[in-house]
Amino acid sequence: MPDSEAKVPNPRKADLERLRSDLVKEVESIKKALKNPTEEIGGDKVWVGKNARTWHTELDGRHKRLGAQVDKLLPLVDAAIRGEPEKVTASEARTYHKVV
Repeated sequence: MPDSEAKVPNPRKADLERLRSDLVKEVESIKKALKNPTEEIGGDKVWVGKNARTWHTELDGRHKRLGAQVDKLLPLVDAAIRGEPEKVTASEARTYHKVV
């Protein structure tokens, strides 16, 4: 039986594209969120001594891990966008809007 229901733009794909657009604007600031505190604690201007070095090492590690995780976000969203069809049936779009 042929699918006679009208096709409409995929709302999930549109939401993912908006998410990607928002992420692009924020990625660099998120990646740099711990940069200044890491440099300040490690630079002997704010805090010195063994505890300061320990904090700096911990914060530097978190800064690097945060950057690595953020670098994975856009490729994940891009893959999700690629996996979505351009158009879906009107009933699929309505169902998506009900769930979201």
